[in-house]
Amino acid sequence: MILEQDQNLCKIIDTYSSKDKAYWSFRGRAQRLHCHDLIHYPAMMVPEMQGELIDVFLEKVKNIQSIIDPFVGSGTTLGEALLRGLDFCGIDINPLAILACEVKSGVLYPKKLSEKSKILLKNITDDNSEEISKNFFGIDKWFTKQTQIELSIIYRSIKKEPSKWARKVFWLSLSSTVRSVCNSRSSTYKLHIKPSKDIKNTPSAILIFEKILKKNILKMIEQKQLLAKNKVLNRNKSISKVFLKNTNSSKFIKHNNKYDLLISSPPYGDNQTTVPYGQFSYLPLKWIDIKDINNFSEKNLLNNQNSIDFYSLGGSLKNALKKFELIKIKSKSLVQCVQKIHKINPNNIKKLASFIYDLDQSLNNILNLLNKNAYMIWTLGNRRISNIEVPLDKIMRELLEAKGCQYVYQIEREIPCKKMAKRNSVTKTISSESILIMRK
Repeated sequence: MILEQDQNLCKIIDTYSSKDKAYWSFRGRAQRLHCHDLIHYPAMMVPEMQGELIDVFLEKVKNIQSIIDPFVGSGTTLGEALLRGLDFCGIDINPLAILACEVKSGVLYPKKLSEKSKILLKNITDDNSEEISKNFFGIDKWFTKQTQIELSIIYRSIKKEPSKWARKVFWLSLSSTVRSVCNSRSSTYKLHIKPSKDIKNTPSAILIFEKILKKNILKMIEQKQLLAKNKVLNRNKSISKVFLKNTNSSKFIKHNNKYDLLISSPPYGDNQTTVPYGQFSYLPLKWIDIKDINNFSEKNLLNNQNSIDFYSLGGSLKNALKKFELIKIKSKSLVQCVQKIHKINPNNIKKLASFIYDLDQSLNNILNLLNKNAYMIWTLGNRRISNIEVPLDKIMRELLEAKGCQYVYQIEREIPCKKMAKRNSVTKTISSESILIMRK
């Protein structure tokens, strides 16, 4: 029965692919609408692709009522689950990602939010103080004095808002504002100082914030309308039950529920050299009242600009070679890749070994959160180390098969529209992704 179900899934996916070989690339068909446009986050998945894959599984697999994304990021999978009224579990080490997911899955009071926004903007206009409300290492490097003053005015005004649900929307809007007005280059997600001429042309933080906030309110109105249209709106939020956890997924995750379908895209590898989610988030998080993030639980994440990436998968190289010895029996492809890298630069195998070891530990925890015969849809990119391609798709398959999981299908797709910064974009070396479908 299960094998027949696997075959039916393969057939329907083949049907899409046979019509158009580039179908799953979603070139010209990818848009960031409703809650998907509340924040621009590194390496976001394509909502339409995830949505179509969910619908394939809902059609061919009985009793799918819940989805888990253990590397939830800004919540692309979450947004698609909400539109279908599916329960959801999201896990991420990055507090900014968790805040984005809390806003997306929170209450939707657009009329009240508009009223509160008017009060907020009036408080901002009335605040003539030049007091700087935040003090952290590097503040003068990353923000001009005028920008510090304006961000402080916004920060104080948000703090005056009595409703936490509204403050979260405001904090998320402020996070995007900080990225727009800081002295770091927009061409990279790493923190690199702009040329002085560009710093002199920094726009007004208050004007940027007002523009972003108004846009976000419109997106939340759009989200509420879609939930209502899909008949999954219960008063002022989706009927989906949402569980969010701020942690590294390689740590043990205590949770009573089990989930029917996994849809996720793990980091490509070493965050510090590919997509540095932590560096991207560090400055915005410094201007947010972290106590307003309900699920914030990990300590030391904001110690410095590299902390989040350090605590992410593969962030620590400690005992990397010992980790490789423990993990190598599970993946022939990993061993072959390490041998090639070792010939060019032996030090670089530490990054790969640490990442794959942590990924394997994560898979142990993740599988414990899945129901028997639950399907997994992994979107994977094969990055390069020492100019050697790391076959993450093959390694992931082998790691999962070593745990008793079954291979079902693999889709290859180009990535013409994945949101990454130009200067450190992994699309320089990764022009395609693999969608690996496995079953527990």
